[in-house]
Amino acid sequence: MSANEAPPLPPHVTPEYIAATRVPVIMGVIISVSIVSTVFVGARIFTRTRLTGNMFLDDYLVMVAAASQWVCVGLASTAALNGNGRHFDAMLLTQPEKLEKALLFTLLNFPFGILAFGLPKLAVVALLTRIMNPSRAHKFFLWGLSLLCVVVLLGCVPMLFGQCTPAYSQWDLSFPPDKKKCWPKHVLVDYAIASGALSAFTDLYLAVYPAIVLWSLQLNMKKKIALSVALGIGSISAVVAIYKCTRLPSLASEDFTWNTADLVIWTVVEAAVIIIACCIPLLQPLVDLMFGRRTLTGSKGYKNYGSSRDGSAHLRSHDIELEKKGGASNALSSKGGRTDVSRIHAGDFDDDLMQTRMETGSQESILQRGSSDNSMKLPMQTNTQGDSRKHVMRAPPPTAHENVIMKTQEVTVSYSQSQLGPDAQNKNWGTAV
Repeated sequence: MSANEAPPLPPHVTPEYIAATRVPVIMGVIISVSIVSTVFVGARIFTRTRLTGNMFLDDYLVMVAAASQWVCVGLASTAALNGNGRHFDAMLLTQPEKLEKALLFTLLNFPFGILAFGLPKLAVVALLTRIMNPSRAHKFFLWGLSLLCVVVLLGCVPMLFGQCTPAYSQWDLSFPPDKKKCWPKHVLVDYAIASGALSAFTDLYLAVYPAIVLWSLQLNMKKKIALSVALGIGSISAVVAIYKCTRLPSLASEDFTWNTADLVIWTVVEAAVIIIACCIPLLQPLVDLMFGRRTLTGSKGYKNYGSSRDGSAHLRSHDIELEKKGGASNALSSKGGRTDVSRIHAGDFDDDLMQTRMETGSQESILQRGSSDNSMKLPMQTNTQGDSRKHVMRAPPPTAHENVIMKTQEVTVSYSQSQLGPDAQNKNWGTAV
């Protein structure tokens, strides 16, 4: 063999081996699932801003997660276009300059992927602590577990870039191998698997916890199942996280660009699944608006749900004020087509699919009558026992000429005689149901 001849190719490096590529699969999957998750995030933000009129911490966390997901997709796509998804030795022989870019952008996409499936865990905790009303100790546990999970996951980033010294030697193929110092490859893999297991456990716990609480409430079976599924759909992300752990050994593979293709795909899929899962429970008002019924909770005939007679639409019939007027009458008042919430707010749980207020047990929302200028009068019965008084209000049925949908709910207000001063008859009071 002359000095100008190229060395012979290894036996396994055939033309088919060189041409093999997983780029279309990588691009197709990560872009498709990211589009779907973005649609759900958009629906969530529309519901929050246009239908329920409020935004919370969990909404902002989901938006940041969605943005991180698209950064991850952009970097992963750039890596794929430069050779990630093709065999390492084939790229080294044919396109070494592209191989360096493939290695660099593959490493860069992982931190944003971690943020994309890590931040939604915090969003889920923010939602659950707001609507499930856990004890103080349990609230600390939920936040502690989720924050620990995110911190441990982010710990993969310095380990990924710090496993070799200098860090750029991981993608700079011109760097002398004898001057590069690296940890044993199993260190990163073992840590990544441990963090993935913690991530799966966190997802599973956050999915099972609300189901256990809901199952103990006095709700009909259909609503229990619907709410448990809506809040527990994050268990799917736990399954994805467990499967992704089986792909993590590819980080130590000699054929890095080929074997990490699965890891890139499942990182984005996990992010998409958990983003979708934490959006679904909040889309009930949008479903009502589109289909005119309580699709997920089983109630029918809600065509006028959330619309007042003056044409203004809203989906917050659960925000009610109970005022004491003239001693023996009370009203559920509606002002300008929107119930007055300056006195009583039934809770964020009612804004969404969950029409249950956890703090007060099993209660269901009242259908708004939809009148912007008339109040629904509630007769009051007073029972006095000892030093306590109990007022029971019942809504009368609509008259025959009224074409409205009504749901009668009995409201009981108890208070001690000692709490009533001489001016109590002239004071307003409220309660949330």
